[in-house]
Amino acid sequence: MLRDNPMLSINVKLWQYLAVVFPGRGNIWRLYAFVLPVCVMNAMQFVYLFRMWGDLAPFILNTFFAAAIFDALLRTCLVILNRDKFEALMLELALLYNEIEQSNDVYAKRKLKEATAAARKVSIFNLTASFCDIVGALIYPLLCEGRVHPFGVALPGVDMTASPIYEIFYVLQFSTPLALTIMYMPFVSLFASFAMFGKTALMILQHRLQNIWLEEGDENKFAALRRCIKYYDRLTRYVYNFNSMVTYIVCVEFLLFGAIICSLLFCMNIIETFTQIISIIMYILTMMYVLFTYYWHANEMLMESVKVSEAAYAIPWYYGNHEFRKTLLLFIIRTQKPLQIMVGNVYPMTLATFQSLLNTSYTYFTMLRGLYNQ
Repeated sequence: MLRDNPMLSINVKLWQYLAVVFPGRGNIWRLYAFVLPVCVMNAMQFVYLFRMWGDLAPFILNTFFAAAIFDALLRTCLVILNRDKFEALMLELALLYNEIEQSNDVYAKRKLKEATAAARKVSIFNLTASFCDIVGALIYPLLCEGRVHPFGVALPGVDMTASPIYEIFYVLQFSTPLALTIMYMPFVSLFASFAMFGKTALMILQHRLQNIWLEEGDENKFAALRRCIKYYDRLTRYVYNFNSMVTYIVCVEFLLFGAIICSLLFCMNIIETFTQIISIIMYILTMMYVLFTYYWHANEMLMESVKVSEAAYAIPWYYGNHEFRKTLLLFIIRTQKPLQIMVGNVYPMTLATFQSLLNTSYTYFTMLRGLYNQ
């Protein structure tokens, strides 16, 4: 069912083939073949960073890739450890999706079609941009004068620039664009898909609330209100499960990416080559895009959740009977607390939070630059 769902199919097919989600008995080996080589490379990256300690510019540049690959491994391991929860959320989205698609609600179908098209565009763009980004990193050593690995790697007691070791590890890294693209971007794309569907479902709920008064008779109006409340209950569980799976990983990325953006900005003051400047700008834009994708879609879902309460309050409840008025009042009180995704269950994922992250990174950057120039 999920492989046929147009909102999830692109990313689910990739992860299912690699046994990250819905693994089969015969393909679980793909998961180890997929994850373990990246773990080894990431360990070698940290060995390289240890060697480069004190040489600030290369250290910062290689920290970006080491941290990005570590984050990709962290995301993938998070999905594997919480596989049941991720699969259950995907199945719930597919179930809600099919219910809308099979209904006679023209408005709901139109909004669902728009959200599906947007989610597929985001998924395709993310995979393409990530692949091209990493291919660019593979080409980067060809533009350098000395022997440089695309991703700084090292082994204790081994000269990584000597032949044939350099050539062997350079060729081994040719598979990196595909592996990291499949590991890194589906999580971002699925986050966006989950949030876009949540936003769409909340918009459909608002539309149903606005049409309650078109029902004839108090009993039909009350029945329509109860259906809306039950639908809101399902969306509440959907968002709660969504938040429980991503809140801590987005908190880690909030701290990690903020520190790396600050470091990369600082690095622009101490590097000399034009190629490195281009690389840093590309790295900064990549991290800002990932963060913006998270916070934009989470913020959009939050805004639609706030509008649910407004739509409920706009119902001419004063014409309803006592039972209708009491039920609607309780529903309005309940919807005062909007459905939202949190950063570490502390801060809501809004554009204001994203702006504060950028402001903090820039503040620390100016402090570091001031200390460096003294």
